[in-house]
This record gives sequence, C-alpha cells and structure tokens, in this order.
Amino acid sequence: MKLLPLLAAAGVTTTVAVSVVGLPISSTPTAVAVEAAPPTTATTTTTTPVVTGPPPATPVATPPVATGLVPGVEGGEVLQLQQRLVQLHYDPGTVDGHYGADTALAVMAFQKVTGLSRTGVANAETTLALAGATDPAPLVPAGAPTRVEVDIARQVLFAWADGQLVKILPVSTGSGQRYCEKGECGVAVTPRGDFQAERRIPGLHRSPLGVLYNPVFFHQGFAIHGSPSIPPYPASHGCVRVPIHSSRWIYDNVPNGTPIHLI
Repeated sequence: MKLLPLLAAAGVTTTVAVSVVGLPISSTPTAVAVEAAPPTTATTTTTTPVVTGPPPATPVATPPVATGLVPGVEGGEVLQLQQRLVQLHYDPGTVDGHYGADTALAVMAFQKVTGLSRTGVANAETTLALAGATDPAPLVPAGAPTRVEVDIARQVLFAWADGQLVKILPVSTGSGQRYCEKGECGVAVTPRGDFQAERRIPGLHRSPLGVLYNPVFFHQGFAIHGSPSIPPYPASHGCVRVPIHSSRWIYDNVPNGTPIHLI
C-alpha cells in the first residue's frame, strides 16, 4: 500500500496509519514502534491524531496522443507541418498555421512520393515519415541542371534549378479514357518522352477542353497548367495539371527551352 509509507513519513505510527487507510491491524510484530494503549479509567478520552505530512499526490490525467492533423484545423502544429513541407520543397501555399486545401495538396504530394495512402491528411504515419524524410532521387540523373521531371506513375512533378531540387508538386495527368468535348474527341493520354517548354500564357486561359491557369506548353497543345481539380489519380485530358497556387511558380521559374521529361 503506497499510502502507508507516506503516512509513516509524516509521523503517523503503524496502528494509526492502518486505521486511517481502513485495513485490519496485523498481529505480526514489526520493527516500527506502536503506540501503547491508553490506561483504563472511568472516563476515557479518545484523541484523533492529525496527519500533518503532505497529502498523497493526486493522479494527473495523461492527455491523449495526437493521431494527426486534418484539413480545417489550425495552430502551431499546422504551422510546423507547413514549415517542414517547405523545407522538403513541397508547396503548402501560405505558411500561416491553417490547414487549407493547398496544404492538403502538399501533404498528398509527399504521400505520393513516399508511397503512402494519398489522402491529404497528415496522419501519424505521414507525420512520422515527414520527420525522417530526405530528397527523393532524380528521375534523370544525367539531365540538365535546370529541368522538370514528371513522374506519371507517382503523379508528381520535380523541378530542378542549377542541379538542386527546388519544388515538388502533385499532378494529375491523362486519364487514359476516351472523351468528347465541344465536338473534339480523343483519348486522354499524356505523352511520354523528352520535351521542352515552348510558350506560355499568363493567367486564365480558356481552351476547347477547359480552363487552364498559367499554362506552359511543352508539346503541341499539351501544357503544365493550374487546375482547381488535382485528384490523387490521373484525370486530365492529357495535360499535366498542378495546383492553381503553384501554377504561377511554374510560369515564372520554367523559362522557354527548359527540358521537360515525362516518365
């Protein structure tokens, strides 16, 4: 009984301590001094001993361990998440401690790169992986120092500048399905191979197949462009979709002539 040593330390004898905690008194002799019984007289006055030592420590409830962060929450932990994503070259948008859609897309990009479930939720598995993450290996090790690599299998884009990895974005490429839009029909396939940035259009551009934000064209009508829809799987007509908030970065940092590898 842990309470007994506490009471004994406070100067309460064994007999009194046992009576305090409500246990029967053992008849086995102990090395601890026991108070003598008061003499029997006609009038007996019983004095209740007072415990003057420190009270037993009150158990402290342990808060539940956080299992992750989800879109919609905000605070210091989200800010740390965003800072870690930026450190690893992902683009969570404004680093403000708010877990919005842009941060969710950056988390999803990390999950794509590392082979985790593509949820956009920074669960315990994802945050643990983020803590120990390093830069992924280049897809084209012998490529130009400044280049763009699109990994169609993992649905991510890697931007390199002067031999350094500077940006990792989630993408959505051709769905592989047949489509017909405004009289134009075809199969939604993203071309693979080695291309280069050819031309660009700033801002919003309306094409026969939909709205493109800051498109950078690399082959005929195919472009890397911003889109409001970046699912975790291929869903485009053939272009390489990136988040709208990242499309301006591509426009400003991928000049014409930059090699673009789609693998």
